[in-house]
Amino acid sequence: MKSLSSILTVIFLLSALPTGSLALQIPTRGQISGLVVDAETKEPLPLVNVTIEGSSWGSTTDVGGKFFLGSIPNGEYVLLARLIGYQEVRETLSVQQGKEAYVSLAMEQTTIRLGEVRVTGDRARPQDDTRTSVLPLEPAQARTLAGVGEDVFRTLQAFPGVLAPNDFSSQLAIRGSGPDQNLIVMDDIEVFNPYRLYGTISMFNPETVTDIQLITGGFGAQYGDRLSAVLAVTNKEGRDGVGVHGSVNASITNANIVLDGSYPFGFRGSYVVAFRRTYYDLILGPIAKKAKLVSGDVAFPNFADFQSKFTFVLSEEHKIIVNGIASKDAVDVISSSERENPDSVNVRDNTRNDVVGVAWHFVPSPSTMSRFAASWYRNTGDTEFGGDFVDPSLNRDLYENRIDTLGIRFLNLEFDSKYIFEKLSFKEELSYHSGIHSFLSGAGLDLLNTTLRWTFRPDPALRAVLESRNIPFLSELDQTKRYYRIHLFVQDDIEMSSQFSLQTGIRYDFYDIIGRGYFQPRISASFALDPTTTLRTSLGMYRQSPGYEKLLDQNSFVDLTNSNVGLLGAEKATHYVLGLEQWLDNKWRFQVETYYKDFQDVIVQNIVPGSIFQSSPLPGGDIRKISGWSTPTSIPADSTTTNPVNGAKGSAYGIELLLEKKNLFADDRLSGWVSYSLALAERKRGTLVTPFRFDQRHTLNVVIDYAIADWLTMGIRWKYGSGLPYTEPVGIRPRIITTESNGQTVHEIQSDGNGNVVFDFDRGGESNRFQNTLPPYHRLDTRVTAAADYWGLD
Repeated sequence: MKSLSSILTVIFLLSALPTGSLALQIPTRGQISGLVVDAETKEPLPLVNVTIEGSSWGSTTDVGGKFFLGSIPNGEYVLLARLIGYQEVRETLSVQQGKEAYVSLAMEQTTIRLGEVRVTGDRARPQDDTRTSVLPLEPAQARTLAGVGEDVFRTLQAFPGVLAPNDFSSQLAIRGSGPDQNLIVMDDIEVFNPYRLYGTISMFNPETVTDIQLITGGFGAQYGDRLSAVLAVTNKEGRDGVGVHGSVNASITNANIVLDGSYPFGFRGSYVVAFRRTYYDLILGPIAKKAKLVSGDVAFPNFADFQSKFTFVLSEEHKIIVNGIASKDAVDVISSSERENPDSVNVRDNTRNDVVGVAWHFVPSPSTMSRFAASWYRNTGDTEFGGDFVDPSLNRDLYENRIDTLGIRFLNLEFDSKYIFEKLSFKEELSYHSGIHSFLSGAGLDLLNTTLRWTFRPDPALRAVLESRNIPFLSELDQTKRYYRIHLFVQDDIEMSSQFSLQTGIRYDFYDIIGRGYFQPRISASFALDPTTTLRTSLGMYRQSPGYEKLLDQNSFVDLTNSNVGLLGAEKATHYVLGLEQWLDNKWRFQVETYYKDFQDVIVQNIVPGSIFQSSPLPGGDIRKISGWSTPTSIPADSTTTNPVNGAKGSAYGIELLLEKKNLFADDRLSGWVSYSLALAERKRGTLVTPFRFDQRHTLNVVIDYAIADWLTMGIRWKYGSGLPYTEPVGIRPRIITTESNGQTVHEIQSDGNGNVVFDFDRGGESNRFQNTLPPYHRLDTRVTAAADYWGLD
């Protein structure tokens, strides 16, 4: 630990160097900084336009309501703050050489001639924001969008470049990458497996989320260990100056209660507490019992979570934020002996996600801010599963509603699994403003402890099915891995002119699991062609380490024992992004982006030379009988293993169009967007090129919300997508099983009780994988949302 402590000391000292060296510079002009808040709620107001009246100097407040203007000549100025839905604020102040003027502005909500101001979409991004591929999602949309079940992740699937593996999943497949390649951050805390109800919804409570940022490509140096995208979610702080405020949201599937407010007895700060529970189990349980599908004390899939955020304002310079989440998913189902279908299943599963985070925000001066965060995250799962399933080679329609199992061939599967993913994190970020530069530097340490226990017990028939389809599996695994990750980054936002802004950055990651470190340079820029048109571009290098904590989002399993990871390198992706944003007027926004991702060192299951047993039809024989086939013989064939190698590369590229309509005023009731994506994604292994499993070439989304009244809104969402790739069988082949006879291993063709050959689909080799496409798909969802106010609860 002594060497590790030394490494950490050096890293944190290095992260402070940009700030420390710049702090010695003496400004030749003055500076202005400040904070803008809502006059009633005292909440910070983001994206307020702050300008010096009669000049070209201006800025925009950040998420915390803060702004900064640098390199201002000496003199008296009038500061002007504007935001739709609020009265303009003017403040006169004096700027002196080498000094910084600080001002706090409180803005009051107002009405204009067109009626009450209602902001339902996101506000315009400032033109000096160099980030590319930022999706415009407002938290309110996650509560009202049709067909998303009030879920943040499902809402994002309505935007260009974002796909779902299927209609039941809240996972995100973004621009030719898998769900495991997305970084998910909540209040600066990285989370794994951010799902509930086995992936159908996400962990984020739409009633407590105040900011959602999904960056689908070209993200900055402050984010790492992922190849594809970043989803950063910020939960709201409680209302300052309000004793207790509450909201209740109930639907046919869940209930959500949120309370927030400020502390009594003059303590500065605020709190938010929320409780959420689904009641699928309460609805489905009695129905399933009445239908005699289950027996005994059973629990259908359900989850409950408790979330809290406490903010303590110690002084104008110091603020402490404490976050906590405790959640549990559970299911306990036993098939009834009186059910009508022959299949049976017994499953017990408990999953927990627990998070505790403490952050200290320190503002020693208006131009400098320090954010230190410590967090603990634990995700556990404990599963027991057993079942008898009708053999997939049979025509299942013949056995529907038949509990008599005579003559039905079953496959039996049993497995037990337990996993523990635990992470303790520490990180420090320092920001500093000086003239045209805005520096951000940081460093962090993640200590990971992952335990994976797995016992897989297929019967011989099922084992034969898996082996015949070349599906690798482990019968038993019991492994605990402890490792750490260290990161260090620095980036500089440079306002080159009133039209051109540039961000440069570099990141270093060291991954203890493979014993390697990597530098990753990144650069992005924005150019304001005119006041309503912005051109943005980015180029960056990204790395991702292997780890069991990413396992639940991956499509295949790899065994990360020490002997297997010794020669592994981190996966690599290079992003190239170019985009144009155009405000057609104050309500309509058009955006077009094109991108290219180059993947290298992709980790895949290793393929080694092996053999399989094969039988050929005999001339004139009856292929339905064993006598119509030759004796099984061994032939050379490649065999897929669970050992990982950097054995593939790939690419993803496309173009995305978005036309968005804002609803800004009370008499302007229509809002929504139309998006279209043309995307191509592929993977290459040796000389073999195959489509990526999420290679959906054409995707069209239409989202419309219409405010029928102030309390009633109707929404429509329509999605069209071309078919995803799949592997079509090239024929059938007899199932060859392994048996023991007189102490010797015998390979023979399996037959049913009537002596007929059991056939399996022949899906060909790797060259046939994903070579066919499913039919096009579309779905239409509608939703009606009514708002009410009872006893002070919204």
